[in-house]
Amino acid sequence: MEVAPGVDEVYRRILDRILSGYYPTGSRLPSCRALATELGSNSSTVDRAIGRLATGGRVRTVPRRGTFVDQQDGVTVDAREVVATELDEVLLRARRLGFTALELTGMVEVALDRVDSVRRIAVVECNERDLRHVQRLVQRASGVEVQPVLLAEAAGRVLDEEFDAVAVPIFHLNDIADLVKDLDQVVELNLVASPAALRRIIGVRDQESLVVVAPSARGVQWMTALVGQYYPGHIQGVELGPDAPDDGAWFEGEPVLVVNNAATLGPIAEAKAGQVIAIEWELDGRFNAALRARVENVISARAVVPGPGTGEA
Repeated sequence: MEVAPGVDEVYRRILDRILSGYYPTGSRLPSCRALATELGSNSSTVDRAIGRLATGGRVRTVPRRGTFVDQQDGVTVDAREVVATELDEVLLRARRLGFTALELTGMVEVALDRVDSVRRIAVVECNERDLRHVQRLVQRASGVEVQPVLLAEAAGRVLDEEFDAVAVPIFHLNDIADLVKDLDQVVELNLVASPAALRRIIGVRDQESLVVVAPSARGVQWMTALVGQYYPGHIQGVELGPDAPDDGAWFEGEPVLVVNNAATLGPIAEAKAGQVIAIEWELDGRFNAALRARVENVISARAVVPGPGTGEA
């Protein structure tokens, strides 16, 4: 019978994700229930582990909003020291169980080979909600654990040097062009609007007009093209970036707003509109089945590329 991980193990696994940037500063942790399901634990254990992280200043809980990774002001985390301490504990336990140094060396080498064979995949999105959602979709379809990367926090990074492959929605390909050296290491994700969102758009086809909202001009064009496939009336596009005031001036009296999760639609603006349809993304079913093979092909192609100084004479 498999034993569920206890508080110490859950604490270490969440802390590892914070230290590695898997949960970047300012990001919201998944709910206790979601983490419990993912880690094979239970909500009570996860809650206690998060309480320990909060006591140590790693996270902070905001009532009715969730738990967020806190900014470590003036605190430098020595990841080497953290790993060394845990390694000491494992080795000490192994020696007490009678393992010799030679046996442990062999076990460590085998473990390193196993760890090095693990695929490291990044998924990139422009907003936290879509990022976590697309992360789960890609992980489920590919069978590979993926690390979320928020587009706004990726400046200066070279993602295809950090990861074996980089997965990104097609409409963000241009946004990551400066974040990779080789676009051949990028797996384009063909996302489509969820059937539930499309049914809601079709359901308002008797309205004379509606407004689509996105944070950029390109996003407005993309959303307009999408909605236009299902809605026959007049479509007005509104670009609503992160610095836009939440006064609802654009939406006064508008019967329907169609927004994506990247748009900063505040409560005042939302209240002034008649109906708000939020677009949630799903992987295209035809693409979904081929995603695992696509990821493997990208990684395999990378593995056979000759390094510097190699090649035919």
